[in-house]
Amino acid sequence: MNNRLRQLFLLAVVSAAGLLCLQVYWIYKEWIRSGDLLQREVDYSFQQAVDKEWERRKDTLTSYLSDFLHDTNFVKFGTRFNEREKVWMTTLYDPANPKDYFTWSNKLYPVSEHLSNEEREGVINRFIQENLRKSIATDVIFFYTQRFGKIWTKKHDDLALDTSLLNRLFQEELGQNKIDAGFSIVYIDTIRNELYDRKGKSLHSKPVLVHLKQINDPERRYVSQANVYDPGIVILKRLWLIGAGSLALLGLTFWCLYRMFKTIIRQKQLDELKDDFISNMTHELKTPIATVGAAIDGLQFYDALNDKERTKRYLEISRKELNRLDGMVSKALELSIEQNISGVLMKEKFLLRPFVEQLLSSFDVQSGFSWQLSIDEDLKVYADKEKLSSLFQNLIENAIKYGGKNTLMHFEAEREGDLLRIVIRDNGPGIDKAYLPYIFNKFYRVPGAGEVKGFGLGLYRVAGIVKAHNGTVMVESKEGLSFVISLPIS
Repeated sequence: MNNRLRQLFLLAVVSAAGLLCLQVYWIYKEWIRSGDLLQREVDYSFQQAVDKEWERRKDTLTSYLSDFLHDTNFVKFGTRFNEREKVWMTTLYDPANPKDYFTWSNKLYPVSEHLSNEEREGVINRFIQENLRKSIATDVIFFYTQRFGKIWTKKHDDLALDTSLLNRLFQEELGQNKIDAGFSIVYIDTIRNELYDRKGKSLHSKPVLVHLKQINDPERRYVSQANVYDPGIVILKRLWLIGAGSLALLGLTFWCLYRMFKTIIRQKQLDELKDDFISNMTHELKTPIATVGAAIDGLQFYDALNDKERTKRYLEISRKELNRLDGMVSKALELSIEQNISGVLMKEKFLLRPFVEQLLSSFDVQSGFSWQLSIDEDLKVYADKEKLSSLFQNLIENAIKYGGKNTLMHFEAEREGDLLRIVIRDNGPGIDKAYLPYIFNKFYRVPGAGEVKGFGLGLYRVAGIVKAHNGTVMVESKEGLSFVISLPIS
């Protein structure tokens, strides 16, 4: 049995260790996968932020040039007749220098000789959509007029990257991906290899080409890189539920294994105690049976019936042994109703001192047994008299059985709030503290007590009676045994 348990335990440990390794490996792989996903999200978010900032600068330039086209002090629109195509063409010119002009035509949108305000607004809007926006998007500057081209060029060169806007856009993109972390953005001159800013341990995005000084840097090319701080915390926030669930399942698995082995070991102990109980019970039963059998043989085969004195003595011996046998059988039968003991209690309130005195006086015939009481005359207890008597008898019998000669028992009781505290002490050898937690278990007998007859049921019944009364019992081993019993007053 021990080898089988050992093998089962080893197999369970190996299985648990394998499960633990699998969980750790799975969490590790999930961590790596989440790290890769976070890297891609940061790269995408930063690229989106850079693209949006660049588009904002383009929109700013478009808006500025649109306002410039509407200012008649700098630009005017007129018409010019095309003799070859026989159509009126649109003319954009500098009012300060009418010879500086640009002319075009659009068959889809013909114009009259004199542009009305509505036609003029339509011409400007189409010019912005078809010419200006496309030119700005491709970083091409057209000198439609000299002054228009110079102003366009200056504004184009003055529109440097808005770092504050880029930070805000990047933060918004991170928020959309539920990345709540601090960050910084560094700008690197690819010609000088200068690093402007780098802070802390972080996750670095892929470098992204940016136009740092203006919309299009013809001389220097800059790249920018985002650094997101503490990526591990971000991943941990995403995986905490998975990790906690995994740990909880592992904990539950190990707890179940622990309970399983504890139950198996406990069952094994119960089997051993049961075998010991059966062995002791068999031995105890044989003695009265053999004694009664011998008395009957004496009466039947040795003419004891003709001797009245011997017949009387044999019958007394048989009655005594049969009563003893009846007592042992009754104790065994009590086990079958132990679980229902609380349902058959007949509680009543009675004086404790005279009850204990009467009980102890029945043991006065025992040689070497004495007792003392420290109980007030008017102290009452609310309990089942029969069960409480059985409780005290078990403790007294154990004290006499294991205490040897000159056994002294001391009973004391006092009220503590809503409880009645009863302390029962003896001057016996006591019990090793290592065995105290088990003495109330069914069939349990302290190792080394084999020479004293018993079944390991007395203290088990004591604990059952106390529990049925909604009380508690504790035991201490110091200069003998002390049982501390607490029972409700009512």
